[in-house]
Amino acid sequence: MTDISAIVNEVGVLKQRLDLAQLSYRDSNLKSRREIVILKRLITRLAVACRGIDNELDASLQAISLDLEQPLEISRLIPRLSIVERLVIQQADVIQRQNKRLQHHIGLRGRTLSHYQGLPQSLQRDLRGIFNQPSATLLDNHQRILRLLELYERSIKLIAANNNGNTLSPDQQPSFEVELAAELLLVISEIDFTNEQGEQLFVIREQLTQGVNQTRLQTLLLEVLRLIVAGTQAERHASQQFLNTLNSDLASLQKNTAKAASSFAVLHQHRCDFNASIATIATTINQQLSLKKTPTATPLLVNLANELQQLAQRNNQLELREQALIEQLNHNDNKVHQVQQQTHSYHQRLSQQEQNIFRDKLTLTYNRSAFDDRLKHEYQRWLRYQTPLLLMLIDIDDLSQLNQDYGHNAGDKALKIIAKTISQQLNPTDFIARFSDDAFMLIITDCNDQQRHQTIKNIRAAVSQLPLHFKGQSVAMSVSISSSFFASNDTPKQVIERTETALLHAQHPRCNIVIDQI
Repeated sequence: MTDISAIVNEVGVLKQRLDLAQLSYRDSNLKSRREIVILKRLITRLAVACRGIDNELDASLQAISLDLEQPLEISRLIPRLSIVERLVIQQADVIQRQNKRLQHHIGLRGRTLSHYQGLPQSLQRDLRGIFNQPSATLLDNHQRILRLLELYERSIKLIAANNNGNTLSPDQQPSFEVELAAELLLVISEIDFTNEQGEQLFVIREQLTQGVNQTRLQTLLLEVLRLIVAGTQAERHASQQFLNTLNSDLASLQKNTAKAASSFAVLHQHRCDFNASIATIATTINQQLSLKKTPTATPLLVNLANELQQLAQRNNQLELREQALIEQLNHNDNKVHQVQQQTHSYHQRLSQQEQNIFRDKLTLTYNRSAFDDRLKHEYQRWLRYQTPLLLMLIDIDDLSQLNQDYGHNAGDKALKIIAKTISQQLNPTDFIARFSDDAFMLIITDCNDQQRHQTIKNIRAAVSQLPLHFKGQSVAMSVSISSSFFASNDTPKQVIERTETALLHAQHPRCNIVIDQI
């Protein structure tokens, strides 16, 4: 029995040890599987990070990545891992040599630029900063190369500016004349003079649309400046005359009103005296009537009757004076009404001029000045509340070609129709302005990405379906659109430049494109 008990105890101990061994094996197995998963993930990510260095290495890493996704034993991957290890060692040596060579060339090109005479202090300081940058890795040298290229670009611009000065080459002269004529047209379109100067500016605008030579362009430029000064002076003179007339009328009105108030005060006092006299006479008559049997009653009543007659005459005189005062007050009221009408008319004119200042005369949309003011307001609102703020640049494709083929009148007509069409696709809170000759800029608030895409889709579809006909031919129009949300530390200038640059780089030579940013 003792032996059996010992055997049973020993079997129990062995069973416990077996259970512990099984638990340990299970934990080790789970740990091993977890480590294998982590290693597979690490190898896959390293393969992605090393891609692009060498074609043979890329192929091997791609094969290993595919095998790691399969439930294969790691031992079957050992041969391929050995090949990759050999390739990585080789590429490490190659990269190290290339990095040293790249570092050497960066130093040479930097010293070449530093030896150029006439570089500003700021550029030399930035160049020294490149030399002081760390260059232990290939990425560091890539960043130094980009910075060095930027400095070379700045230097080339400075050299070109110093060589050319403020003069234009013969090749640049025609382009400058075209730009000057376009700017002059834009300035004239934003001026709204209703006097003689306005008519002369309209004539000059027609001449510019038909094209002028260099000499005539200079003459028209001086003429536009003279007309702007003369028109401004005429408007100022008219405003001054109106203010003088208004002040004179108000002064006269104030004087007449003061006289009327004084006269009414005297009239009120006379009325009080008259009422008191009537009350006294009435009291006396009542008293005498109560004593009518006395011999002295009749003469007193006669005297009282005379006094009542005199009071009646005085009352008639007071009524005439009241009538005169009423007529004077009516006259003053008419004068006030006339002044109010003049003031209202002048206010409407000033309001219309203010609207014209911020409206594009051709398309009736807002102009660049109004756009700048509205964007400044919406930007401050965005900074405060962080509600979505979107800028959308809409460029009309091939408008210059339309002007060449069918004339500037056709181009103006297309601009007006397209501007109206775009406005019809917007919400009441959206803002549209003519940003340049053939482009419009939209300011859209509280808009998400889905609404942005829907607005772009509606605008493109509406413009493409316009039934435009010129000289008996059907003309299809399209627009290219670039849009960008305000984000992080953006400023209005940065978002405008980002939107313009994206459309400029992507548009040539393609049309009818859409570029969404952020």
